[in-house]
Amino acid sequence: MAYFPMFVDLTGKNVLVIGGGAVALRKCEKLLPYGCEITAAAGRFLPGFISLPGVKLIFRAVEEGDLDGRDMVIAATDDKSVNRYLAEECRRRRIPVNVVDDEKSCDFLFPALVMRGRLSAGFCTGGASPTASAHFAHEFEESLPDGIEEILEFMAGIRRRVIDYVPDQRRRARIFALLFAAAVEAGGEPDEETV
Repeated sequence: MAYFPMFVDLTGKNVLVIGGGAVALRKCEKLLPYGCEITAAAGRFLPGFISLPGVKLIFRAVEEGDLDGRDMVIAATDDKSVNRYLAEECRRRRIPVNVVDDEKSCDFLFPALVMRGRLSAGFCTGGASPTASAHFAHEFEESLPDGIEEILEFMAGIRRRVIDYVPDQRRRARIFALLFAAAVEAGGEPDEETV
């Protein structure tokens, strides 16, 4: 079954990652640019956790009270029964939970991510093949035009100006398409004359 892609603002959200291995480390690394407050709990951590800026580490096995106040939980331990128990406890508390390598226990799946400035894209195969998701994410990232970060900043900056001055939505859509094409050709903000 295909999952509905939904983009959520994680700024300031309280996220708990349970586990100290390579998978938990990758999840923390992927979440960090999205502005959430991350806590990781495990008896032992890979050394890479130490260099993660702002990630709070709890050097012990997770306890039920660690779930208090969390907005999202990722269960990434090596113990499937612990992960399932945590998923059930999260569901009881209405905390969205992702259990790595067990899509049936998940409320959401963690996609293969591409982030470039304001652009954020996720690729998901419904748990069928994380390798395929990563492949498609890589192919997509390779296809992005040069200067995509600057292009999107330009589009964000001009958006309100066009909306304020062009009341007809179809005409606005055409103007946005032309402005985007000009920005792609310029590799960033086009000159004022073009605009």
